[in-house]
Amino acid sequence: MLAYYTTGSNVFTLRTEEFPSGAALLLNLENMFTLVKTSSSINGYSFNDYENLLQFTASIASSSVAGEYRATITSGSTDIWAGSIQVYTSQSNVTVYTNQNQQYISNVTDNEYIIMN
Repeated sequence: MLAYYTTGSNVFTLRTEEFPSGAALLLNLENMFTLVKTSSSINGYSFNDYENLLQFTASIASSSVAGEYRATITSGSTDIWAGSIQVYTSQSNVTVYTNQNQQYISNVTDNEYIIMN
């Protein structure tokens, strides 16, 4: 599942199936709540054909927070990637985890052990 942020950078890097260099790509979305389908062109993408990595900036028009989409990327009539996208409010809302007991902290050691026979 990919995370799409209503505010912030939405640069996706995906491993895809092979497709012709310079091909026109479409991002096809289906809203999982309303089942409305939309598609948009992917412009200005970069593709590493050695590792099949596609990188592009995504834009989902009229997305709402907590929205979920089935997504496919097509080159012509061929699906080169399929997955899902969930919409979040912003990248700054990162969960910070803390322990209940902060007095015990791991210390750096030199990894010496005593082996007993």
